[in-house]
Formats: sequence, C-alpha cells, structure tokens
Amino acid sequence: MGTTETHLPPDLHRQLTRWNLQDSYSVQPFVNGEVEYDEQQQAWRYLGFVIDCDSATDDDASWDGGTGAGCTRFIIWAAYVDMKYEGGGFGEYQYWDRSDEGWDKTPCKYAENGVTRCAKMDCHLDDTHFALLGFFKHSGYDDYMEQLFKHEGACVWSTEEYAFMKSARNTWPQGCDYAGVDESGDSLYYDLKPQSNGYFDVGLYTDTKCIEDYTGSYQVEDFLGNFLLGGSGGSGDYGYDFASMYTTLDESLAAWNSAFDAWRICQPCLAHDLENVGYGYDDDSMHGPNYGKYWYGNNNYYNDDAINENGADFDCYDDADYTNVNQCMKFMAKTNMQSATFSTLSLASSQGTLSEYVTREGFTARRNSKKTPNPVGTGIFFAFSFLLSSYGAFMFYKARKEAKNMPTFLETPLSSVFS
Repeated sequence: MGTTETHLPPDLHRQLTRWNLQDSYSVQPFVNGEVEYDEQQQAWRYLGFVIDCDSATDDDASWDGGTGAGCTRFIIWAAYVDMKYEGGGFGEYQYWDRSDEGWDKTPCKYAENGVTRCAKMDCHLDDTHFALLGFFKHSGYDDYMEQLFKHEGACVWSTEEYAFMKSARNTWPQGCDYAGVDESGDSLYYDLKPQSNGYFDVGLYTDTKCIEDYTGSYQVEDFLGNFLLGGSGGSGDYGYDFASMYTTLDESLAAWNSAFDAWRICQPCLAHDLENVGYGYDDDSMHGPNYGKYWYGNNNYYNDDAINENGADFDCYDDADYTNVNQCMKFMAKTNMQSATFSTLSLASSQGTLSEYVTREGFTARRNSKKTPNPVGTGIFFAFSFLLSSYGAFMFYKARKEAKNMPTFLETPLSSVFS
C-alpha cells in the first residue's frame, strides 16, 4: 500500500495551545478528525522536568498555582506525528522492548488493511522519521501522572510495575515543604529534585524556594523515610509486598525510575496492549499472552470477549474503563497543559534535566554526561576556522584595494554623469 500523503497546518502549534479554559474539550488536536492526520500516527515521549522560579510571567500567564515561594517543577513532554503512516494501526510499528533491549517486530504480524510497513516507533531517537508536533508542560505533575497511570500506564507497564507506581504516585511532594532542622538547628526543606535524563529524586534544601541544595550529612530518608512505600494508591489487590522488595529509599527510587523508562521512549498516543493480540486467528501461536483476558480495570480479570464480542488486537482496557483512549488528548483535556516555549526548553537544557536523544540501537537508560571533546576533531575544526577567516580577510583586503582603483566617475552621482 502506498504512503498516505498528509500535511500539517501551518498554525498547528498555535492550535495545540488554543482552547477555551472553561471547556477543555473545545479544541482537541489529538482526536481523530481535528486535523488532517490520523490519531494512530501520533506518538509522544516524556522528556523530564524544569524548575522555573519565574513561572508567573507572560510565558505562563494562564497558570495560577504552584509553590508559595514561586519555584515550580514543570513536567515536560513532546508530541510527534509519523508523516509516512500507511493505515496499519498499531501493527505498522515495531516497539522497543525494555526487557530484551531490542526492537520487537511481533506487532507487525497484526497490521491492519494489509499494510506491510514495519517502521520503528522511534521518536526518541535523533534520526527518527517522526515529525515534531510540539513541546508541552504541566505545573501539576501529579495530575499528569494520574492521567498517564490509569490510562496508558495500566496497559504498558507490567502488573508489578503498575501496582507499585499506582500506590507510590501520590507520595511525591507537591511544593517546597518543611523537613526538619540540620546539625546547627537551621530549617531544612524538601521538594522534588529533577535529575539528568528525566529521572526523579527528592532533595533537601536550605531555602523556602527549594533551590539551594543542603550539603550536610543528613539524607532525605532521615526525615521522610522510605516515603514511596507510604502511598494510598491502592495496590493491595495485587498481593505485592513492596516493603520487603524495596527496603531503602534508594531501592524504591530505582524501581520508580525504571518503570518511568517506559515513557522516555516513544509511545503511541493511543493506549494499547501489545500482548493482547490474536483475534481472528485460530492458531494458538498467534494468540498473545493477554489474549482473551485483561489484567487491569475496575473488574480485574474480565474476559476480552465479554467487552468486545469480536475481539480486537491491541485493545487496552484501562483503569478508568476506557478502551484505547488517546493519552495525548487526556493530557490536554484533563490537566493544566501549556505550550513549552523556547525559553522553557532552554532553561531545562541549562539545568540538565531533560532526557537526551539516544542511539539508533535503542534506549539504554543512561544518564546525561558531558563528553570530553575529541582533540583531533577540535584541532581540525580550529584549523579550518583559521583558514576560512584568513581567506575572508584576504578577500576583504582585495575588495578594498580594487575599490580605491575605481574610475572617478563612479564616485559621483549617476545623474551628473549622464546629464
């Protein structure tokens, strides 16, 4: 099947952020039919955080929340579109497998409409074929995570990951708060502390804006304990003893960040279950592990055929009783989403807290690190720059010399020459 030609409207980025604040559904660029592209050719990825101590500027005029001290942690993500999409649905793509650390082509066996294209879902790569739609940010990162967890998270994460993340989600600080006193009796405060590559952490600070790092001997766990295990998200039905699995805060944080790796790589905007496949096939080998059953939702373990008598490959029945909901639309409609401008991205880049593009071989979950410049490459660059500058200086000198030798009539007005 040939490639379907699609075109982005020139004012798309403006459309993505122009909606009625009283009616969050008034503009829905992530819903099929709003613009010229299909919702199944849209993708997204989580980028990280930025700490903005001047968030009440014109750049964020619609925002009226955040910490009392004025330094806000914004969560940032990006939306993409595959302009070469051919109509094959979820089965038009291969997906990065975090467990096997390789590209899984199995979904391509279930492509719709006879499509044979098996492209990589790779908007997290620097050489991706996806086109950028825009960058977005949320001051209420708990609202963002709530929408993510109960929709796409319920179907992308493993049962264990989902149980832990659902329980721990509401334990994160929602502003700069008092922690206790240090060795000298001075007050300490704590808040979310963004790390490189979009990793989460909590830090101790000496000021009420939570930007001045505490450098003493106390650790966060001395004041807050293993706080991620104190959530009220409700994971009792899953039977996991996380207190025994993660005995320290460092272990709990590692589990949290490992699960969040799923969003640092490219994901379809539509919630999906890659293991819920095989409908329309009598061959058991074509049936995925979640064929005919589902692990999430308010009625756990209900049968897929009871929801959709015909069955449907990649169906995601989420924890809010939606099927294949558009996660990107949920971010926009159910949270306070804003456009992340160049200044926001520049600030985040300077803080070193965003996920980096990764190698074309896939996601390695490595943290950002500044590389030592290659001395050979640097030498070549400066040599070339010197030669280019010398050539430019010579040509400038030559031009000035030729100008001095111009006929005198060119130094007089043309009108006097021809009069």
